[in-house]
Amino acid sequence: MGGKRKIADQIVNFIISENPNVKYIYDLLGGGGAISFNAIQQPQIKKVFYNELNTSIVLLLKDILKNGISEDYYKWVDRDTYKKYVNEKSIRGGLYQSMWSFGSNQKNYLYSKEIEEDKKSLHNIIVYESEKDLNAFNEKYDLNIKSNSSQLNMFDHKESIPERRLRIMDYVKNDQQFERLEQFERLQRLERLQRLEISNLSYEKVLISTPINETIIYLDPPYFNTTQYNEKIDHDKLYDYIDNSEYKIYMSSYESKYKQVLEIEHNCTLSANSNNKVLEKLFVNKSGQVI
Repeated sequence: MGGKRKIADQIVNFIISENPNVKYIYDLLGGGGAISFNAIQQPQIKKVFYNELNTSIVLLLKDILKNGISEDYYKWVDRDTYKKYVNEKSIRGGLYQSMWSFGSNQKNYLYSKEIEEDKKSLHNIIVYESEKDLNAFNEKYDLNIKSNSSQLNMFDHKESIPERRLRIMDYVKNDQQFERLEQFERLQRLERLQRLEISNLSYEKVLISTPINETIIYLDPPYFNTTQYNEKIDHDKLYDYIDNSEYKIYMSSYESKYKQVLEIEHNCTLSANSNNKVLEKLFVNKSGQVI
């Protein structure tokens, strides 16, 4: 939620640079897994513990890791179907929350009513190579999107869905749906997945037993004083957890009582405004302590 994928590399690299002995990372409020999936690719990390309370998201990630991306992941989901199943505790519920909700906020349908039909046409063009939808879309917007880069009336079946998306998106605004689908595809190809452990618990119930001098805890809680998140976590309880922990803990937020150690400017995906710049900050509970 909010686009941690775009800055995960900066966060993980900073944590490792500050703690050269770290071998274990606990991502206790794991969300879409951006930090965990980046961390397991780092050579020095022996194990990453991904934890997320949302059962649907955990089921989705486990399915991708075990079975890969099936044809069901490519099916168009309309507004009514989304509303019917988005809160279902299932792989389908997790898919709708992460791929078909606006800004991955797990509540609102990805597209407005005004653009839903156009997005469906683009979906059919990219996934199913629909000439009918392509011709109608070209005519409606006075475009000349070709079936492939060299021929007008035939799709190039050697072209992959991501390749076709990138070519067609040269003509139209980029699309969150396919960006997220490509993230899923990259996930199933990640190496070192055997070093990832997944749990579905409240963060404070995750057992942490790895050596203190080799372990980092990372927290990405619903941000304090933001309307999207306020009712979803007890921040006083979270601060008590951090204060009473023997481990070094990094936390992403906009504000915190802990020491700020990093600041990253990026676009927040929770807004339809592409210029919605936010300052993502990283805080630490044990400043000056190096592991």
